[in-house]
Amino acid sequence: MWLLVAVLLHGCASMSEAECLNADWTVVGEIDGQQGRGLSVLDDYRRDCADYGVVPNTQEYLAGRESGLMLYCTRDNGYREGRSGMRLEADCPTALAGDFQHGYQLGQDVFNSLSNLRLSADSIRSNRAELDDLRTRRTAQERSLEEDEFTDEEAAAKHDDIASMSDRIDDLRDEIVVSDAALGIALVHYRDALGAARLEGFYEPFEDELLREVQLFMQRKHAPEFLVRQI
Repeated sequence: MWLLVAVLLHGCASMSEAECLNADWTVVGEIDGQQGRGLSVLDDYRRDCADYGVVPNTQEYLAGRESGLMLYCTRDNGYREGRSGMRLEADCPTALAGDFQHGYQLGQDVFNSLSNLRLSADSIRSNRAELDDLRTRRTAQERSLEEDEFTDEEAAAKHDDIASMSDRIDDLRDEIVVSDAALGIALVHYRDALGAARLEGFYEPFEDELLREVQLFMQRKHAPEFLVRQI
């Protein structure tokens, strides 16, 4: 039985023959409830144990699960689940669902806004690195055309290469403008989500390293002062 408890606590919903034969279905349900697992896991147990002639005791399992959900469905745990980006599986009892969902939404808002902030920063970082590389390569090609000797065919190929790089540079500039705007919006959303979480008593530190980088991005594009102050 203790082996089954350890297996369930580590997130594995499958059961071996020995586990099926020795299962205390009240305990299994309680553990699943505490872990926030969906009721569909009971169907997994039925399939696993059918091979050994064992049918889970649904009544005992549901009673245990209800007890476990009482520990899982708290506002603080909802926040932790939302903050980690977890997808909800369990249906909390009606009396607890409101607080749990409120905490989950607060945590999810922080998770989503921070993810969007990182995504925008990564996009700008990648695009600017490519832009700098293309500018360097284009300059080298232009200098080569001025200083070296080429056949007409070779020179035409270099001009085509320069034109292609120029087109990509223009595209990157446009993409950076879009990413810069998305970065400003993501920054505001992240600030608001963090403020809401802290107001509810959830300690959330600022992502200092990321925000320093965001500040440099914003300053580089001469962001409005009200956005820079929000970092």
